Amino acid sequence: MTAAFLIMMLLLSLTGCTDTSRYKLGRGLYWLNNRQKAAVYYDPNGIDLNSAGDPIEYASEENAEFEAYLDECFKDVVTSDSLAYHNNVYDGSVYGITPPEATLGDSSYAEADVEKEKEEYEESCKRLLSFENKPLTKEERFIYECMVKEAEVGRHLFDNIYLLEPFSPMRGIQADMPSSFINFRLENKSDIELYIELLNQWKDYFDVALEFEYVKSDAGYFMSDKVADVVIEQCDEFIQEKENHFLIQTFDETIDGFDFLTEEEKQSYKEQNRDAIFNSAIPAFEDVKKTISELKGTGKNENGICYFKGGKEHYESYCFPKYTGSSKSVGEEITIMDNREIDEVMDIQIMAELSRDAVMYYSDNYSNLYDEYDKMDPTELIDGIYEKCKGDYPEIESIPYSVHYMSKPLEKIEDTTLAYYMAPPLGDLENNLIYINGAHPSGMWLTLAHEGIPGHMFQNAYYLSTDPEPYRAILTNLGYMEGWAVYSSYSSLYKCDFGGSEYAQDVAKLSILNTDLAYLTYGRIDLGVNYEGWTLEDVENYLVKSGRSKDMAEDLMTIVVGDPGVYLSYSVAYYEMEEMRKYAETELGDKFVTQEFNKTVLDAGPCYYINLKKKIDEYIRDNK
Repeated sequence: MTAAFLIMMLLLSLTGCTDTSRYKLGRGLYWLNNRQKAAVYYDPNGIDLNSAGDPIEYASEENAEFEAYLDECFKDVVTSDSLAYHNNVYDGSVYGITPPEATLGDSSYAEADVEKEKEEYEESCKRLLSFENKPLTKEERFIYECMVKEAEVGRHLFDNIYLLEPFSPMRGIQADMPSSFINFRLENKSDIELYIELLNQWKDYFDVALEFEYVKSDAGYFMSDKVADVVIEQCDEFIQEKENHFLIQTFDETIDGFDFLTEEEKQSYKEQNRDAIFNSAIPAFEDVKKTISELKGTGKNENGICYFKGGKEHYESYCFPKYTGSSKSVGEEITIMDNREIDEVMDIQIMAELSRDAVMYYSDNYSNLYDEYDKMDPTELIDGIYEKCKGDYPEIESIPYSVHYMSKPLEKIEDTTLAYYMAPPLGDLENNLIYINGAHPSGMWLTLAHEGIPGHMFQNAYYLSTDPEPYRAILTNLGYMEGWAVYSSYSSLYKCDFGGSEYAQDVAKLSILNTDLAYLTYGRIDLGVNYEGWTLEDVENYLVKSGRSKDMAEDLMTIVVGDPGVYLSYSVAYYEMEEMRKYAETELGDKFVTQEFNKTVLDAGPCYYINLKKKIDEYIRDNK
């Protein structure tokens, strides 16, 4: 019997969990690799050792200088622009912070601006590395190592500035700005006025970034024609409903719900918002369309980033680790993926032989396996999943949250997004938000387990409940966060009874294999196109060889060319999380406890997997 695995588009975007790392523009710092990389090991007596094999002596009291440095980093991040402030802190005065003047930040890629930021970045990293041999507490040492790892990866971002794409289809300004403003927290007059003031800055902000597209074109680094077509289509989608624009509709609906405004004030704010849409937001997207259309055809490369000078190195040193959290090489990961595909197909074939009835049930009922859950109220489903799964996770007080559906226009703009979780700012932890794309109503169990509980929302809420250092509380690591969300949502399927099916456990396993094979396929194509140099024909051959239709080849190639590394957070990052668990299970045997392992991962907070392994090693050592 041939195993049937139905490949589904399951790209779950974490829109709203902004990368607020101080090193987001990590430029230069080539000397960073020359430091003695401190790795933690354990001797048989359980003593922490550094990479030289010497015992680590932790300070008994916090290092005031290091704590001051962390505080500076925190304040630098949250005051870098108005969105960073608004999204990260509810009340800056709690942290001694004055809100920045209304600004979207600097979107310039001019050589002088890049050089200035590089110098500032290098100076900050020099300060960071000055703590290498200074006394730090155990927690401070962990934070330090996490920051160093972030810097080691971040420095590669601007190795070749022309490889940056401010208008990429999934991560670009035009893709992110609409949802950022849809999700903008409006609670008082100051919020409303800031929103309108920032909206009026869109055109200038976009236009400054668009100047870089001409520079890229002259240098031979402009985007491919197919990617340009996607960006142009996004712009058309944004500007088509001018009088009934979704940013006008959603703003008006929100304003009408405020009882602290008079009718005159409501009307005034609505008119100001409408003017900002017509005079700034829509013209900004018209400028993007005009520029991209004008430059379309000047691109020299229709294939992956590796065809650009320095592109392969940039992909391996920045894109791959940044979006996966992994310290493996791309070559190692290619081998892992190829072997994993063989193993998972074999698992399905074995199940087809040993659990034939279950496989037939899964195949025959595939389209309605989740019908019962898709019809449930989202809040009821999230709460139900948590009730079934909570024994596998550390205890936490109730998580206040609300679920909303995207507006109809945004559904189309965010078509590849099934749902997303938006974390609350520090000081307002009760406003966890989940947005659902109503255009994709099926498979809600896995979607809401991923975005809600035990996925992103649980991870964020639990970590903040541990009262982490403010700077760490606002930092993200996409590999860790998506790795956790995929791992925990997969685990939740074993708690699903699939409508009372006698084959529930087998159906759960088949669902996981099916979904994981989809992620693997997309991730492998990402690696093939951007690292190995696969052409469209190569992608088609890979799909056919894997038993899939080649009809999806062109769309998949356009996605991975436009946003290199985009699929890796859902494949490679999960493999890293899974590897951590298998490692702990092997080391502890009967002493392994799922809840304790999960607590260890969650207590660590977002970080690279090389840092997380330190915490897992400690967990193993303490429980052997």
